[in-house]
Amino acid sequence: MKKFILLFLVLSASVQSENSKILCELNGDFSVTYKDIKKTYLAEGIELFKNLARQTQQSLFLLRRAKTNFAEEDWQKSSMYVVQYWEIDSEKEIFNSLMHTLEPSPSWINEDASWSVKNSKTGFSVTHSMVLDEEHPLFPEYKVQFYEITNTFNWFTGKGQIFGDIWLKKKDGTRGRNPKIEIFANGNCQSQKKKF
Repeated sequence: MKKFILLFLVLSASVQSENSKILCELNGDFSVTYKDIKKTYLAEGIELFKNLARQTQQSLFLLRRAKTNFAEEDWQKSSMYVVQYWEIDSEKEIFNSLMHTLEPSPSWINEDASWSVKNSKTGFSVTHSMVLDEEHPLFPEYKVQFYEITNTFNWFTGKGQIFGDIWLKKKDGTRGRNPKIEIFANGNCQSQKKKF
């Protein structure tokens, strides 16, 4: 019995040793605007979300086009520092977990948003999202127009990135206080470079 327990502990240790804990330090900014726009590419994109019940490349293109309706001075820009804590089985290239901290953390980030992971030949991306017209759990007076935050890690470059958009709309339909948040930061990770 003692040999079995010892073998189990050795196997457990070897399985744990395959896990890589990767720390990424990112610098960037988040921008906020409360300016409303009328019938735009975003409205067309929202119709696509409703009709297709999923986000498509075309709807993401329309979101980017909607942002062009804002002037640079419409956005309040603040610096941000992000730390990503990835846990990955580096031998099997399997994602285990991701935690990230943002400093300062925009209050609109929903820690309980649903998430999905995508594994590619170059690395991993984890996307947090919320459903169109879902009530924001931290701000019940708002519903979601668009919510997507993506964290990425690249094996070959050793770089990490976070980018996202959060667009909220007041339930009562009042204009002028509907936050639109853009997040972008990138930087280096602990050495995990792979060769082609």
